[in-house]
Order: sequence, then C-alpha cells, then structure tokens
Amino acid sequence: MMEQYQITKQAHDNCIACGRVDNNPDSLGLTFMPQQDGSVSASFDVSARYQGYDGFLHGGMISTLLDAAMTHCLFAQGIQALTAELTVRFSTPVDIGQKVRLKARLTGQRRGIYQLEASIIGEQQLLARATAKFIEPK
Repeated sequence: MMEQYQITKQAHDNCIACGRVDNNPDSLGLTFMPQQDGSVSASFDVSARYQGYDGFLHGGMISTLLDAAMTHCLFAQGIQALTAELTVRFSTPVDIGQKVRLKARLTGQRRGIYQLEASIIGEQQLLARATAKFIEPK
C-alpha cells in the first residue's frame, strides 16, 4: 500500500500543499502519514506568513489544509480523485505560532464518489473540520 501511496502522491509533485519544495518553492511541504485505521495525519506549524486577521490563520489556508488531508487519505488507498464539494466548519480561530495536527478519513463511497471528513486539532481542541465529496476524473 505504501508503494501505491508514493506512486499516487507523485501526481502532486508541484502541489501548493504537499508538493516538493524543489518543484514548487511556495509549497507548504505537508507530509501525511497513513495510519493503521486507514486515516492519514500530518502536523503543520502555523506561521504568520499565512495569517488573515492579525494573529489568526487565514480561513482559506484552513480550507486548503483540510482539503489536502482528505486528498492524501484517498492517495493512501491508491485513489486519485478531485474535490467536488467541500464544507468547512470553523470552530475556533487558529492562532499563529502553534503546531496543529491534520487528520482525515474516508467515511463512505458509492459509484465513484468518495465521502471524507477531516479535522484540524490544536492542543487537544478541535479548531476546524470539513466534510467533502471527491470524484474520480474520467
């Protein structure tokens, strides 16, 4: 499975979220690790470079992190799919300067449509969560 994950991830070598920094100097360089339960997780240092309002991570960045986690959850299962729908719930502002944990898991699939959920957790507190539908490109 890990070999398939690496092959699938190569489709994202230039990605803003998880691409190789030597291919895309603006990449966040996220590294997701497959977990025993089929989910994936990664850590992210919240930098002032990505803030919106003073002292808080920009909502678009939060959405990007959640989307990337779900994409990698599919990669870990050898699936390449595109985000078709993304719903984000912002629970608590994400403070600049902290390290957060990103997590995602597959919750269902039917006829080439995959349902996933993801979360951002900081200091044992849920900061944001998302649900999404992904579709395989034709």
